[in-house]
Amino acid sequence: MNAQNAAQILILGAPRPQLAPEALHALCARLETALAPRLAPEQCRHISRFSTASVAGLQQRCSRLLARALLFAGLASDRGERGVLHKAALLRADALGRPILPSRLVGFSHSGAAAFCALARLPGQQRILAASEQHALALDAEALINPPPSQRAFADGEMRPLASPAQAQREALRRWTIKEAILKASGLGLSHDPATLYAGRAGGRAGCVSLSSSALHWRLVPCPGHWLCLASSQPFLQTSPDALRFFWFTASQTQKILEDAL
Repeated sequence: MNAQNAAQILILGAPRPQLAPEALHALCARLETALAPRLAPEQCRHISRFSTASVAGLQQRCSRLLARALLFAGLASDRGERGVLHKAALLRADALGRPILPSRLVGFSHSGAAAFCALARLPGQQRILAASEQHALALDAEALINPPPSQRAFADGEMRPLASPAQAQREALRRWTIKEAILKASGLGLSHDPATLYAGRAGGRAGCVSLSSSALHWRLVPCPGHWLCLASSQPFLQTSPDALRFFWFTASQTQKILEDAL
């Protein structure tokens, strides 16, 4: 594929700041104020769903704000449109709650320990299609230390016997990450039974699923301490994996991103 016609996919991941509740509350308040001009009302409402009255709610709220700070950091690093798009971009959401940004496909995910953002810059013709048909780029992350999902998430016989419980848990998380990414991309979420989705062969790294008369492509991305999966109705996940770039930020680098956002 011609490099000029290939999609450019950027994934950014960062650990959630480890702060005492009072400091975390103050950070969230400052980030909300700083990011508000770049977030549509529906995005602000989504973030406000995570209550600041509990530590768990604060952590979830901080993760959502961090993911959006990563998005705008990613836009600012785009030399092709530096100083233009990232200053004017307003992050919105479609009727199904999926994030929308002009000329881009965007996805977020949260593992509890970290926040992630995926950003795809498409070639000209694909940009037009993405804007007109509201194609989604979905991202799902699961920390390897997370508990496995319920067995109800899998079809009978889908989980083959493995050598150890640890291997079985790892495979269950891998399959769950793929299923969640696909369901996010479709906009159906868990209203659709995940057991009906085929997550590919054991150890598979990419595939395609037909759901609601649409083809949804998925690809696993290597990530420290996580399973990480991209899914989209756009076929670029199958045809141009070399265009994908992933960056994992250290705690100190994450602090710098948050300082820049503020």
